[in-house]
Amino acid sequence: MKTIKFCAPLLLSVGLLAATTGFSQAEEFTKDEIGSMVREYILTHPEVIYEAIDILQKEAEQQQGRQEGAALQQMGDLLFNNPVDPVGGNADGTVTLVEFFDYNCGYCKRSGTVLQTLIKQNPNLRVVYKEWPILSESSGEAAKIALAVNLAFPDQYEDFHRALLSMRSLRSANDVWTVVDKLALDRAPIEAVLTDPKVGLHLQQTATLAQQLGITGTPAFVVGDVILKGAYPIEQIQQAIDQQG
Repeated sequence: MKTIKFCAPLLLSVGLLAATTGFSQAEEFTKDEIGSMVREYILTHPEVIYEAIDILQKEAEQQQGRQEGAALQQMGDLLFNNPVDPVGGNADGTVTLVEFFDYNCGYCKRSGTVLQTLIKQNPNLRVVYKEWPILSESSGEAAKIALAVNLAFPDQYEDFHRALLSMRSLRSANDVWTVVDKLALDRAPIEAVLTDPKVGLHLQQTATLAQQLGITGTPAFVVGDVILKGAYPIEQIQQAIDQQG
């Protein structure tokens, strides 16, 4: 990548230099002569460097977009219709939003309120929750218990999910079990499925999806072919939803 960043402005400078100085294609120059001419041109036209870098950045963004689009096509069912994933909102909705989150992520906590508003405003919105505990060991404990809640009491998952996000911090599994008790959920069925293979499968597949989609942090949202990486304003998420309606 460093070589490309160096060569692109260099080639651009040589081309501009040839055009502005009237050198014919038949003329040959030594490496030192070319270097000297390029240096002189860049010093008098430094904007060339910024123009070349801007072109490279746009090309990189386009390439990333193509890669993400290909990944979305390949992973469509795993992303949107994985039977091991918790589903909220309208389970039969015609528009699906996927959220990658961590319970100890401050931005995820704020986005949780945004997501509740979006669910209320969009009756056809189906939400797929991707537990992605990347911040701490307690995040992992929270994700496992939440997924066990989904297996034991799927109708209670969304309330449990929101209750965890409302906690200022989750320092240990004990904090998570406190939420279980507050919601009057029976611990026994939850503990019985903590080691269910579906729990580990969800976590493994979510991590793989995040990597393939170029998602490096939480929260992140996927709506159709739109990937929103970060705590986006509600207006932009709504726009992505409207595009799928």
